[in-house]
Amino acid sequence: MDAGVPSAEHPEPPHSQARLPEALRDRIGQMIMVGFRGLTAREAQPTLRAIDDGTIGWVVLYDVDAETGGPRNVQSPSQVRELNDAIKAAGKIPVMVTVDAEGGFYHRLKERYGFSPAVPAAAIGERDDPEFTREAAIGIASDLARAGVDLNLAPVVDLMNPGNLTVSARRRSYSADPEEVAVHAGAFIRGHHECGVLTAVKHFPGMGGVLKPYSAGVGEVIENWSEKELVPYRELQTQGLLDAVLASRTTHPELDANDPGCLSPRVVDGILRKQIGFDGVVISDAMEMLPIWDIYGFERGIVMAIQAGCDVLLFCNQSGIVPYSDDRAPAAVDAILRAIDRGELTEAQIDRSCARILALKARRGATA
Repeated sequence: MDAGVPSAEHPEPPHSQARLPEALRDRIGQMIMVGFRGLTAREAQPTLRAIDDGTIGWVVLYDVDAETGGPRNVQSPSQVRELNDAIKAAGKIPVMVTVDAEGGFYHRLKERYGFSPAVPAAAIGERDDPEFTREAAIGIASDLARAGVDLNLAPVVDLMNPGNLTVSARRRSYSADPEEVAVHAGAFIRGHHECGVLTAVKHFPGMGGVLKPYSAGVGEVIENWSEKELVPYRELQTQGLLDAVLASRTTHPELDANDPGCLSPRVVDGILRKQIGFDGVVISDAMEMLPIWDIYGFERGIVMAIQAGCDVLLFCNQSGIVPYSDDRAPAAVDAILRAIDRGELTEAQIDRSCARILALKARRGATA
């Protein structure tokens, strides 16, 4: 096992041990994850400058650009490694590099770029062999580790439901049985830990119900949400396997009739933190997605996500609807600073999130 991944011999450092940056702006910057354009360090210069300025703490890689249809960050294993090395060298605190590598529809490091073949979650669930799941995960995580990726935005632990085309039709879910999902997600995470790669389980509190299409002013609503959706999170938390959790942009009327999961204190702080007991890094869903951007707007969405309990705000720069911007990260940092000035957010909230983030980065040896 990689020494950067916690174990009985190498426990996770408590948040209080993390040395926070002196400048508030730099602490806020640790909370920002962005997508960016460029296959090389030269092409990604605006992002490298923002990292150097302290306004980016995380990046997310994509292979195809949603606006242009052209290549984005992925061309070959050696190219991705060189790009990631440059990204990590750009700041005083190396950024956390992430990617969607679920093994199916949302798998950015594809075989056609020279990476290993990857098995979709549904096929893994049909086989129902945890050892095979672990071996498949090692195949994915080995590619990630060699490419310099720190954290996989996977596995999906939503329950399979024919009424949810996002999860089921794209074969992103292991099973409709929450216990089976927990078993295979645990094997997937352990395989990553063996390779020194962290994971972010998604999409809390579960998208296995019937997903209604986006409606202006309403968002995306999950109907028939069930308590069973929480079982994988409880099981993985009990086993100490939750590195990070990504909270959904969908609204769950049974839990909060008004606001999406990642903007809801009832969902993030109330259920994930207080009921389930997870005190690690919570990542928001993509903030440019219509249920957030269109209904709440850029600045209000940011404030609500932090108030709900999210530590990292995900700006994919990849919506195809909201135009791409190299200034998304500094604009988000400025929005948070204004919210602190207005009294809507506090420095204590920022410090708690920053400490969680630095503790997670320390597990990958990413902090100086």
